[in-house]
Amino acid sequence: MSFEIAFQTCNLSYKTEEIVNPFTGETIEAPVGECVTEDERRAVSRLLATAGAPHADDFGCYTPGFSDGSSAEVFFDGLSGNPEFGGGTVALRGISEEICRFLYELAAAGNFAILPAMEGDFVLVTSAKNAERIASRWPEATVIDSPDDLHRILIPDHRAN
Repeated sequence: MSFEIAFQTCNLSYKTEEIVNPFTGETIEAPVGECVTEDERRAVSRLLATAGAPHADDFGCYTPGFSDGSSAEVFFDGLSGNPEFGGGTVALRGISEEICRFLYELAAAGNFAILPAMEGDFVLVTSAKNAERIASRWPEATVIDSPDDLHRILIPDHRAN
């Protein structure tokens, strides 16, 4: 199993600015100011360092490793210096309980919404407060209370139970 999970800040903004869509060339309204706080940035950086990935490579990729032999590629380009940093993507080649613990802690530390690239568009958050914050964009967000909840959702065999 290989897939990506997007992490998007729950610090949503109602401010917008007109930008040019780089793919279509048309002018669109885009939200601005949707960034993690400095405390969230530090918490995410500490978590990555604890997982053995204190620094990103030249492409903004952190590669934490886990005691069960699993790994992840965390594409959080801008975490260490871009004031507009609002999230990124985690690429996985498999799911383990330890990976789910890391993903859950990552979402909690950064106040991120979790958007798995899976069938059945859904958004996960780690607190009711974050569900309220993002309700205007993702009114159907699901609050997960633990890494075990996340594991049950991400592993298809467990989703039916």
